[in-house]
Amino acid sequence: MSDTATAEKAGVEITGLRKSYGDNEVLKGIDLKVEPGDVVCLIGPSGSGKSTLLRCINLLERPNGGTVHVGGFEATDPEVDVDRMRRHVGMVFQQFNLFPHLTVLANCAIPQRKVLKRSKSEAEATARRQLEAVGLGEFADRYPAELSGGQQQRVAIARSLSMDPTLMRFDEPTSALDPETVGDVLGIMRDLAAGGMTMVVVTHEMGFAKDVADRVVFMDGGVVVEEGPAEQVIGNPQADRTKDFLRRVLDPTHVHVEEN
Repeated sequence: MSDTATAEKAGVEITGLRKSYGDNEVLKGIDLKVEPGDVVCLIGPSGSGKSTLLRCINLLERPNGGTVHVGGFEATDPEVDVDRMRRHVGMVFQQFNLFPHLTVLANCAIPQRKVLKRSKSEAEATARRQLEAVGLGEFADRYPAELSGGQQQRVAIARSLSMDPTLMRFDEPTSALDPETVGDVLGIMRDLAAGGMTMVVVTHEMGFAKDVADRVVFMDGGVVVEEGPAEQVIGNPQADRTKDFLRRVLDPTHVHVEEN
């Protein structure tokens, strides 16, 4: 299958996905479909399996069962070309994972040269274009330690976008940021969504999920408890576990009292 054909099929389809660490079953038969161009937000308490699910999409974690299709690839096929499949799937982590000894420009250029085999000039031109897109063009020659957390996360996004992904995954991209820098990163993600990028986002930013997501998936205990349009799941949840979670997130002073 050509890379062009794959790029035209940027969705994700997950069926019966299971993942265990020893006796701890983290994912218990997850089904999830992300249409090309959709933004799907995964919400839920810590330990619910959201990040593990995200990492299984391109085999950063190897599932114990089920199937994962990414674009034109079956990621869980033992014969899949993992490196080629991963070229289409960007990832932005909670921690920025920048190389501290490299400049911002080099951080964005080197993955292109190593994976996509681009020339130095082409890789740097692409990196500069993406840095401009996230508002950091003038920081190309600085080092990560010279940037704020929000700026480092924007560099991480630019680095991922420099690889020309057809799918972007975000794992709590604002959780390590100061409150005043969260908006900058969410603004870039909003722009990506508006531009048609397929996105799977693990987030605790309910306002972002409600405004931007095509679908919201609430996970708890390794299963999908509830999913649907954002205004339904966040605005009018049906499952008790979803209601309780949202009360806790939207009103941190709320204390859950079990009824007799």
